[in-house]
Amino acid sequence: MRIAAVAWLALLLCACGPAGEGGDPAGSFGLKRGAGPDGSFYPPPADGSGKSLATRWPILLSHPFSYTAERSFRGDTQQPGGGFDAYGVKAMLEAGGAVVYQPDKLAYASHETRGQLLYKKCAGSSVAELLCQGRNPRVIDGVHAATLDYCADAARRARSGFADEASCRRGLQFNVICHSQGCPDSRYMLAAVRNEFSGDPMHRHVASWTSMAGANKGTAQADWILKVTASCLTPGCRSPLVDLALAADSYRQNQALVVNGSESAVALSRKYMMITTDMDCEPGFGKTCPPSFNQRYPLPMDAAHPVFYQSFTSQVDDIDHPCYSGKKFNWQIVMDGEGPNDGNISVDSQKFTTYGPEGSGGATPVLPRWISGVSLDPTRPHPGLNHMAYADSRVPGMDEGRMSCNGEDNSLFRFSRLGLYRDIVAELAQRGY
Repeated sequence: MRIAAVAWLALLLCACGPAGEGGDPAGSFGLKRGAGPDGSFYPPPADGSGKSLATRWPILLSHPFSYTAERSFRGDTQQPGGGFDAYGVKAMLEAGGAVVYQPDKLAYASHETRGQLLYKKCAGSSVAELLCQGRNPRVIDGVHAATLDYCADAARRARSGFADEASCRRGLQFNVICHSQGCPDSRYMLAAVRNEFSGDPMHRHVASWTSMAGANKGTAQADWILKVTASCLTPGCRSPLVDLALAADSYRQNQALVVNGSESAVALSRKYMMITTDMDCEPGFGKTCPPSFNQRYPLPMDAAHPVFYQSFTSQVDDIDHPCYSGKKFNWQIVMDGEGPNDGNISVDSQKFTTYGPEGSGGATPVLPRWISGVSLDPTRPHPGLNHMAYADSRVPGMDEGRMSCNGEDNSLFRFSRLGLYRDIVAELAQRGY
């Protein structure tokens, strides 16, 4: 019974959204025209319909916590048996001229481990083997593999301005688009990993970084899990019971033997992200603790290689809407601990304009932007976007308003996951990235 309860709690922490009905990818996604709840607003890009998605640099999609690459960045069309079309965003972007890589990491691991896997993943079943630390490492995924693949194609090399394969490997850049935990793990890659072809830090191989509901300051949901499982009664707040619960799901999703999955919950806690990475250290009364994740790995600022950083933020405005009511418990945890949120991550954590709690820790270089769905009736606002709107969940307004989660009428709403990513990439192409 205890293990079953921990498994249930672990699922609460998951970003998981139920598979549901989808529809035609046509339609408007809409960036909310007006001030967001944080008081700032940046105008949306023009509608990307008919615009080139042929960015100069390839797109790199970084998937969220508790998911695999296949379950992330899905399209708008429901498939037989339920769920939306796998790799739907990738297929749409490639049809419009983009080159897209969607590496698979681990569903449960720290930002640091996932960030290393985002750069280079090898064949194997243990974490050490996946991190290319086995006897005969064979690279199968990540930026490293993507670089080899991209630079082997003469037409792609020419598109990015490289005369030969060697210069391409040394100079190739990527447009990173991340979701949820995919954002801090990609930040780790930018700040702490070196490119093996050039020897340069990875941020010099990134042209732009786009955060979609990023867990950039952690989430009160992780804090709650650590509390109710009494995880912090053990060193580092890493619970053997949570490890056991997540190990089974990790093997199911990744066929990987992950025995310390609870470190993913620790990494997503607000303490780890903003106070200290030493979960056993309590600062105060003259005591100094090691720096937080955000202090250790701020977004690199390099005058010789400026990166375009932006964060897209949203929230659930009507948690009682049938598409969202199943996440009300999680939403309330974050609401009580941090305020407005999307059911998993607070607006402040997503927005990421400062590194620390309550506006402390210094300003980030991020351009914050606001997203919502569209309502055709000003008197009936769109219910807002839940956390997995960017990955695979049902959102009011999909399929030109015909999609329904529980028989409700959504005909006045509009949202398209494909339309959202299409316009973001169209804007990146227009900016020259």
